[in-house]
Amino acid sequence: MEEQPIQEISPAQKMYQNHLKNVAKYQKANPEKMREKNKRYLENMKKNHPDKYEDFLMKKAEYYEKRKLAKSQEKKTLSL
Repeated sequence: MEEQPIQEISPAQKMYQNHLKNVAKYQKANPEKMREKNKRYLENMKKNHPDKYEDFLMKKAEYYEKRKLAKSQEKKTLSL
């Protein structure tokens, strides 16, 4: 079995990875602020970019339709 070489990352990549971790921590620690930020974002998109908002709604509907279909199929296989 060959060992994979350890990939060295640059200081800039390391800073970026730490930034992503800190953003995730902040978002988990402040769910109310994130909810409000998302709400403002969606309201702005609906007001200023209606075509983009419609695409968002269609993708959301498709996602839930696929989930609903997958769950119903899962229930059928479990009941058999």
